[in-house]
Amino acid sequence: MNFNNLLDLYSLDKSTVLFKHVESNELLPFANSIEKFRSEIQNRYENDEHLIEILSLLKKVFFKLASSLIPYNQVVSKDIETQILSKFMQIKNSYPELFPKVVIQIAKSFKQILEVSNNNLLDHLCQYINSRAKVGLKIAIVTKRAISVEERLIINNELKTFLKISYFTENSFRKDIQIFDEVIYVGNPIYFGEYVKNTFKGRTVTFISYDIFTNSLSPKNIFEELDKKGVISTIFKNITFGEPIEKKSNITLEQAELLHTAVSRFIEEQKNTIEVNSQDAVEACIVFLENDRFLFAPRDSKIRVFSPYEKSNFIKQLNFKYIEEDEYIVIRNERDTKLIAEVADQDVLKANAKKYRLLQNDWKEKLRYNVKKKGIRKVSDILINKYNINTASLASLRSWCNEESICPTELPKILKAIKYDNDKIKETYETMKIIQHAHRKAGRIISDKLMSELSNDILRELQEKGFYTFKSREFNGASFNIERIVSIDRKIHLIAPYNLLKPMNID
Repeated sequence: MNFNNLLDLYSLDKSTVLFKHVESNELLPFANSIEKFRSEIQNRYENDEHLIEILSLLKKVFFKLASSLIPYNQVVSKDIETQILSKFMQIKNSYPELFPKVVIQIAKSFKQILEVSNNNLLDHLCQYINSRAKVGLKIAIVTKRAISVEERLIINNELKTFLKISYFTENSFRKDIQIFDEVIYVGNPIYFGEYVKNTFKGRTVTFISYDIFTNSLSPKNIFEELDKKGVISTIFKNITFGEPIEKKSNITLEQAELLHTAVSRFIEEQKNTIEVNSQDAVEACIVFLENDRFLFAPRDSKIRVFSPYEKSNFIKQLNFKYIEEDEYIVIRNERDTKLIAEVADQDVLKANAKKYRLLQNDWKEKLRYNVKKKGIRKVSDILINKYNINTASLASLRSWCNEESICPTELPKILKAIKYDNDKIKETYETMKIIQHAHRKAGRIISDKLMSELSNDILRELQEKGFYTFKSREFNGASFNIERIVSIDRKIHLIAPYNLLKPMNID
């Protein structure tokens, strides 16, 4: 952390906030027709689920187009294009009165966009930066999602070569303490959230958005009640605001709801899956990542954290309950539990691994058999009431049945309940303790090996993209991601084990 940057941040004497609109001649008809479709669904089709699903797809495509900086005709993949055309045909066959009234116009405007070989937002952004270009000018371009390599190449090719450009996602910019001559947000203040409305880290701060959206910022009197007592907020002291710009449309489309819709749909799908194999489910929380992605983290798991500023220990393991937003977590792009077991077997248990794992699988299979035969609720009641296993809740029972659980606190009682004799109870319990210790040691081995391969040199890419992917030499090319946590929903959901710690997106 550069102390001079911190001093600059607090000594910034004044800032000017500007608002710029980009004409959306191609996108506006598409947006208006989607809005009309949304209104029809709400008012005439009683929120028909099939139509709502199609609306969600159209909104995703619209916001993908509206946030992209590559030519419009390259934004939408052929698969998505085919999917949309298929949905249009479904509407034509199932809702014949809706098709000519609304859908034909959506199809026409979508087709027109796909024929456009430029991008108005990119053109305006580059023209604006070049118009203010001076030698030595420090410029930050801030986007909600990460700028792709392709987008950056296009921007750099369009800009004057002597400019010094830094790229940030919104969340990484929030943590950065540099001051810039020009800070340019690609989007309006509402799109970015509260931080951009009250923290100005540039001598000129500019919001550039399509004219489909209102582009404005109204200074709020944050300490209104205290002001009456003589306390004055200084947040907007020496901040000059340009003229706000109203949107040219009446659309009410919002991007934020797309992520929550995707999460809700996934959770519903999990409920249907878990009804069949409830003993395999794991209690997990939703972790929201950069770039409109999310994952489910087991509530009782340990997570590896990348702390770039802790030179001697920048890879460490923490219990999930201690993980906070803005931290970087390290996850394997295949199941992490499998890697820990592999390292435990190979580097710790060694020759005994096969024998110990057979004992582990044996008691779990017997427990699973009972759950499948009698039902998870009945087995839970039997363990609690007949065998005095106080920890045998439904959630615990599910955990014991899946492979992540090794040695539950009351394992000897569980083994007695599934008819193990005393000698086998003792042998199994002691072995599970050994396996549990081996897994803990394997976690430390993995963290140490990852630390030897990583350095804080990757911090710049993390700031620009919000994630970093690398292949490990130590683990035969196994792929890992470092992901920034945007927020955590601590509510508990039952999730299938194969969907844990697996980044997903709204697409």
